[in-house]
Amino acid sequence: MSYILEALKKAQAERQLGSSPTIHAPTLQTAAASTAAGRFSKSMLLAAVIGVLLVLVMRPASVPAVAPAPVAAVAPAPVFATVTPTPLPAPVADLPPSVANLARASVPEAQPQAQQAPAAKPAAVPEEPVVNQRDLPEPIQRSIPQVAVGGYIYSKNPADRLLLVDKVLRHEGEEVAPGLVLEKLQPKEAVFSFKGYRYRVPY
Repeated sequence: MSYILEALKKAQAERQLGSSPTIHAPTLQTAAASTAAGRFSKSMLLAAVIGVLLVLVMRPASVPAVAPAPVAAVAPAPVFATVTPTPLPAPVADLPPSVANLARASVPEAQPQAQQAPAAKPAAVPEEPVVNQRDLPEPIQRSIPQVAVGGYIYSKNPADRLLLVDKVLRHEGEEVAPGLVLEKLQPKEAVFSFKGYRYRVPY
Protein backbone atom coordinates (compact mmCIF):
# COMPACT_ATOMS: atom_id res chain seq x y z
CA MET A 1 0.00 0.00 0.00
CA SER A 2 2.81 2.41 0.84
CA TYR A 3 4.59 1.56 -2.46
CA ILE A 4 1.53 2.62 -4.39
CA LEU A 5 1.28 5.85 -2.42
CA GLU A 6 4.95 6.66 -3.02
CA ALA A 7 4.60 5.95 -6.75
CA LEU A 8 1.59 8.28 -6.94
CA LYS A 9 3.50 11.03 -5.15
CA LYS A 10 6.49 10.65 -7.51
CA ALA A 11 4.24 10.76 -10.57
CA GLN A 12 2.54 13.90 -9.25
CA ALA A 13 5.94 15.54 -8.57
CA GLU A 14 7.17 14.73 -12.11
CA ARG A 15 4.05 16.28 -13.64
CA GLN A 16 4.49 19.46 -11.62
CA LEU A 17 8.25 19.68 -12.23
CA GLY A 18 7.99 22.31 -14.93
CA SER A 19 5.12 24.30 -13.40
CA SER A 20 4.87 26.50 -10.33
CA PRO A 21 4.42 24.70 -7.00
CA THR A 22 0.90 24.15 -5.70
CA ILE A 23 -0.42 24.42 -2.18
CA HIS A 24 0.01 20.71 -1.66
CA ALA A 25 3.62 20.59 -2.79
CA PRO A 26 5.98 19.68 0.06
CA THR A 27 8.43 22.36 1.10
CA LEU A 28 11.66 21.13 2.59
CA GLN A 29 13.03 24.54 3.56
CA THR A 30 10.11 25.33 5.90
CA ALA A 31 10.47 22.05 7.74
CA ALA A 32 14.23 22.55 8.19
CA ALA A 33 13.75 26.13 9.42
CA SER A 34 11.06 25.13 11.91
CA THR A 35 13.17 22.32 13.40
CA ALA A 36 16.18 24.66 13.72
CA ALA A 37 14.00 27.28 15.41
CA GLY A 38 12.55 24.59 17.69
CA ARG A 39 16.01 23.41 18.71
CA PHE A 40 17.13 26.98 19.35
CA SER A 41 14.10 27.86 21.48
CA LYS A 42 14.32 24.63 23.51
CA SER A 43 18.01 25.15 24.23
CA MET A 44 17.42 28.80 25.20
CA LEU A 45 14.58 27.82 27.51
CA LEU A 46 16.70 25.12 29.15
CA ALA A 47 19.59 27.58 29.67
CA ALA A 48 17.24 30.15 31.21
CA VAL A 49 15.78 27.61 33.67
CA ILE A 50 19.26 26.44 34.71
CA GLY A 51 20.38 30.06 35.18
CA VAL A 52 17.40 30.89 37.40
CA LEU A 53 17.99 27.80 39.52
CA LEU A 54 21.69 28.65 39.95
CA VAL A 55 20.84 32.19 41.04
CA LEU A 56 18.36 30.89 43.62
CA VAL A 57 20.79 28.31 45.02
CA MET A 58 23.92 30.52 45.07
CA ARG A 59 22.27 33.60 46.48
CA PRO A 60 23.18 34.09 50.15
CA ALA A 61 20.28 33.97 52.52
CA SER A 62 19.66 37.51 53.57
CA VAL A 63 18.23 38.06 57.01
CA PRO A 64 16.38 41.32 57.25
CA ALA A 65 17.92 43.47 59.95
CA VAL A 66 15.40 44.48 62.53
CA ALA A 67 16.10 48.07 63.39
CA PRO A 68 14.66 49.32 66.64
CA ALA A 69 11.76 51.53 65.77
CA PRO A 70 11.79 54.98 67.29
CA VAL A 71 9.36 55.21 70.12
CA ALA A 72 6.63 57.51 69.04
CA ALA A 73 3.29 58.31 70.48
CA VAL A 74 1.03 55.83 68.87
CA ALA A 75 -2.62 56.66 68.76
CA PRO A 76 -4.54 53.95 70.50
CA ALA A 77 -6.28 51.79 67.98
CA PRO A 78 -9.95 51.20 68.56
CA VAL A 79 -10.48 47.93 70.35
CA PHE A 80 -12.87 45.66 68.55
CA ALA A 81 -14.73 43.07 70.51
CA THR A 82 -13.50 39.69 69.40
CA VAL A 83 -16.26 37.47 68.24
CA THR A 84 -15.85 34.03 69.67
CA PRO A 85 -17.80 31.28 68.02
CA THR A 86 -20.50 29.88 70.19
CA PRO A 87 -19.54 26.43 71.37
CA LEU A 88 -21.55 23.59 69.94
CA PRO A 89 -23.92 21.96 72.37
CA ALA A 90 -22.59 18.81 73.95
CA PRO A 91 -23.84 15.63 72.29
CA VAL A 92 -26.94 14.37 73.92
CA ALA A 93 -26.28 11.10 75.65
CA ASP A 94 -29.85 9.88 75.35
CA LEU A 95 -31.04 9.49 71.80
CA PRO A 96 -34.70 10.02 71.09
CA PRO A 97 -36.67 6.83 71.68
CA SER A 98 -37.53 4.86 68.59
CA VAL A 99 -41.04 4.18 67.46
CA ALA A 100 -40.87 0.71 68.94
CA ASN A 101 -39.81 2.08 72.31
CA LEU A 102 -42.65 4.62 72.18
CA ALA A 103 -45.13 1.86 71.51
CA ARG A 104 -43.79 -0.15 74.45
CA ALA A 105 -43.85 2.89 76.71
CA SER A 106 -47.49 3.65 75.92
CA VAL A 107 -48.64 0.10 76.77
CA PRO A 108 -49.51 -0.43 80.46
CA GLU A 109 -47.32 -2.77 82.52
CA ALA A 110 -50.04 -5.41 82.93
CA GLN A 111 -50.22 -6.19 79.21
CA PRO A 112 -46.50 -6.92 78.62
CA GLN A 113 -46.54 -9.49 81.42
CA ALA A 114 -49.58 -11.14 79.91
CA GLN A 115 -47.97 -11.16 76.46
CA GLN A 116 -44.68 -12.64 77.67
CA ALA A 117 -46.21 -16.04 78.34
CA PRO A 118 -47.52 -16.56 74.76
CA ALA A 119 -44.28 -15.19 73.32
CA ALA A 120 -42.28 -17.87 75.12
CA LYS A 121 -44.11 -20.68 73.29
CA PRO A 122 -43.04 -19.65 69.75
CA ALA A 123 -39.47 -19.19 70.95
CA ALA A 124 -39.47 -22.77 72.22
CA VAL A 125 -40.44 -24.10 68.77
CA PRO A 126 -37.31 -23.89 66.60
CA GLU A 127 -37.70 -22.57 63.06
CA GLU A 128 -37.20 -25.04 60.29
CA PRO A 129 -33.68 -24.80 58.91
CA VAL A 130 -33.13 -23.06 55.60
CA VAL A 131 -31.16 -25.19 53.16
CA ASN A 132 -29.95 -24.74 49.61
CA GLN A 133 -32.30 -25.88 46.86
CA ARG A 134 -29.94 -28.69 45.83
CA ASP A 135 -30.01 -30.05 49.42
CA LEU A 136 -33.77 -30.67 49.28
CA PRO A 137 -35.08 -34.20 48.66
CA GLU A 138 -35.08 -35.18 44.99
CA PRO A 139 -38.90 -35.42 44.60
CA ILE A 140 -39.34 -31.97 46.12
CA GLN A 141 -36.67 -30.50 43.85
CA ARG A 142 -38.44 -31.85 40.78
CA SER A 143 -41.87 -30.57 41.88
CA ILE A 144 -40.75 -26.99 42.65
CA PRO A 145 -42.12 -24.66 39.95
CA GLN A 146 -39.39 -23.11 37.81
CA VAL A 147 -39.19 -19.35 38.35
CA ALA A 148 -36.71 -16.83 36.99
CA VAL A 149 -35.28 -14.40 39.54
CA GLY A 150 -34.26 -11.26 37.69
CA GLY A 151 -33.27 -8.78 40.38
CA TYR A 152 -33.99 -7.51 43.85
CA ILE A 153 -34.30 -4.40 45.98
CA TYR A 154 -33.19 -4.91 49.56
CA SER A 155 -34.14 -2.48 52.29
CA LYS A 156 -33.93 -2.45 56.06
CA ASN A 157 -37.69 -2.01 56.05
CA PRO A 158 -39.26 -5.38 55.13
CA ALA A 159 -42.22 -3.66 53.44
CA ASP A 160 -39.85 -2.04 50.91
CA ARG A 161 -38.05 -5.26 49.89
CA LEU A 162 -38.84 -6.43 46.37
CA LEU A 163 -37.83 -9.40 44.24
CA LEU A 164 -38.27 -9.59 40.47
CA VAL A 165 -39.70 -13.05 39.82
CA ASP A 166 -40.76 -13.90 36.26
CA LYS A 167 -40.69 -10.16 35.38
CA VAL A 168 -43.11 -9.31 38.23
CA LEU A 169 -42.10 -7.45 41.41
CA ARG A 170 -42.99 -9.50 44.49
CA HIS A 171 -43.01 -8.63 48.21
CA GLU A 172 -42.19 -10.91 51.13
CA GLY A 173 -45.02 -13.32 51.91
CA GLU A 174 -46.46 -13.39 48.38
CA GLU A 175 -47.10 -16.58 46.45
CA VAL A 176 -44.92 -16.40 43.33
CA ALA A 177 -46.10 -19.69 41.80
CA PRO A 178 -48.67 -22.31 42.83
CA GLY A 179 -47.53 -23.52 46.27
CA LEU A 180 -44.29 -21.49 46.18
CA VAL A 181 -44.17 -18.63 48.70
CA LEU A 182 -41.49 -15.95 48.96
CA GLU A 183 -40.94 -15.94 52.72
CA LYS A 184 -38.05 -13.57 53.28
CA LEU A 185 -35.60 -11.40 51.36
CA GLN A 186 -32.10 -11.18 52.78
CA PRO A 187 -29.17 -9.07 51.50
CA LYS A 188 -27.72 -11.85 49.31
CA GLU A 189 -30.48 -14.45 49.02
CA ALA A 190 -34.21 -15.09 49.00
CA VAL A 191 -35.91 -17.69 51.22
CA PHE A 192 -38.74 -19.62 49.58
CA SER A 193 -41.19 -22.10 51.08
CA PHE A 194 -42.63 -25.04 49.17
CA LYS A 195 -44.68 -27.86 50.72
CA GLY A 196 -43.24 -27.14 54.17
CA TYR A 197 -39.63 -27.06 52.99
CA ARG A 198 -37.70 -23.81 53.30
CA TYR A 199 -34.82 -23.22 50.92
CA ARG A 200 -32.64 -20.32 49.84
CA VAL A 201 -31.91 -18.99 46.37
CA PRO A 202 -28.88 -16.69 46.03
CA TYR A 203 -29.25 -13.60 43.83
